[in-house]
Amino acid sequence: MTLELTLVRHGATDWNGAGRWQGWTDTPLGVLGEEQAHRLAARLAGHSYDAACSSDLSRAVRTAELVRPGAPLILDVRLRELNFGQFEGVTTEDVLHDPTYHDWQRDPWNLPAPGGGESLRGVGERLHDWAQELPDGQVLAVSHGAAIRALLCVLFGWPSRPVPGYVLPFAYQLAHTSVTRLSRKDGRWTLHTYNDHAHLE
Repeated sequence: MTLELTLVRHGATDWNGAGRWQGWTDTPLGVLGEEQAHRLAARLAGHSYDAACSSDLSRAVRTAELVRPGAPLILDVRLRELNFGQFEGVTTEDVLHDPTYHDWQRDPWNLPAPGGGESLRGVGERLHDWAQELPDGQVLAVSHGAAIRALLCVLFGWPSRPVPGYVLPFAYQLAHTSVTRLSRKDGRWTLHTYNDHAHLE
């Protein structure tokens, strides 16, 4: 038997548009995010899933509800975004002037964000624990940008290193409501599609 896992990043929020870091802050979808989710729903309308899961943060929950209207939804805190600690609600422009940010950026994969935040490794490992528990079948899950990429780093050994001009150590971007498809067979994971956002083009 095989698990077919479809990972979706939530739709955009007003904080995304303002360059403000959300993390565990519970921000709602913006108008653009609602439109993105409707477009994804139309794209996935002919596909059936055995289960639908979501982070418990409202921007993810709302995305899942729009993509799979009326379907039962399993909420799991392990699908949450990276906890940015003291940087929650701060803009990228402002955080660049904070010396504690630059200290964290030396190794954000292993160092927790200051002020009670998480490391990216910790995020990847909690999502990995969640994914390993999934039963075989077709599963749709809505999560967050850093969280999905951290999971892929854990599953496939992708590198995590500083990228000039970007606040997270990922050289690969992930669009809002993009689709990333994986499968697990006999304990082995395979990546089939990454950052597919054709419905937005």
